[in-house]
Amino acid sequence: MKNLKPNISKQISTEQVDEAFDKNYQSIMMKYYQLQFGWFHNAYNSFKDIDKYIILVHLVNRTLSVYNKHFYNLTYEEFYSNKSVEIEKISISDVVKELNLTKETARRKLNEMTKDGIIIRNKKNISIQHSAFIYQKPIASIKNFSSLLSVCTENLKINNIIKFFHPEHFEEKIKKNYTHYWNIFLNSQITYLLKIKDLFKNYENAMVFLVCLLNQAYNMKNANQQISGENTRKIHDSYTKTITQYTLENSKGLNPTTISDLTGIPRASVIRKLNDLIKLQYIIQNQQNLYTTSTPKKGSAGFNRLTNFYVSNQPIIRSTVRDFLNFTII
Repeated sequence: MKNLKPNISKQISTEQVDEAFDKNYQSIMMKYYQLQFGWFHNAYNSFKDIDKYIILVHLVNRTLSVYNKHFYNLTYEEFYSNKSVEIEKISISDVVKELNLTKETARRKLNEMTKDGIIIRNKKNISIQHSAFIYQKPIASIKNFSSLLSVCTENLKINNIIKFFHPEHFEEKIKKNYTHYWNIFLNSQITYLLKIKDLFKNYENAMVFLVCLLNQAYNMKNANQQISGENTRKIHDSYTKTITQYTLENSKGLNPTTISDLTGIPRASVIRKLNDLIKLQYIIQNQQNLYTTSTPKKGSAGFNRLTNFYVSNQPIIRSTVRDFLNFTII
């Protein structure tokens, strides 16, 4: 097979990606929120335990990292045809350090996964069993990430930087170079998740917040609201203020029952999570008893923490997008 030499002069730059994001923040971040909610939905509904799912993904990613280190690439089909996947030697202390878990939590989750036949442990040696692939196969995440990459090419095309590529193009490329490309994606995703947990205290809180935010983004999608700002932070402020105000004015929030239906989290647990988020000043309850994200006037401390997080996370998102675009189309 002939190896194609990359056209270095046509590599997409950081500045070009930044411009595309800033000018089309609403459409691109909508796709990003869809990607993250889909990821959380699969994570929660696999085990009803997001921490356990993240441990499984982390173990898989360690193997992908070893494959990359040795320039060993498998397609999506080849990787998931394995009866089991051996993991690089890892201790409970490694899991604790790398995923910001307590030692007792890490030990308990690994014991549960062993009991359920998801992994086999022999001291520091771990192998993931084929049955785990039912939960871990990132079918929806590949589709959602490919959709994000596609909408980025649509916006870059406007500036005549590259042509438009459909999501199917990226799905094919990712699956063909699965162990290489998905390792890069998971490195970015795990970094994001650790920041999320620190911000929201637990992953279920983050999932409930995300469904409220995504609902507001959907509500405003066809409202023809203008987003503007001279830098990324001000653009994000404008975006968040606009979608929140639109939601409040049009009574478009969510109730606990709907959130439970959308997430799969029991209604009683949803109510507890909503109360947690109100205390953190990340959401508010409006006069119709519907829940929306906080505003600069109501819950300003929480609004500022969220804004700082989203702005600080932008370089990670944009760098990952840029890398994948250069890998797959240049």
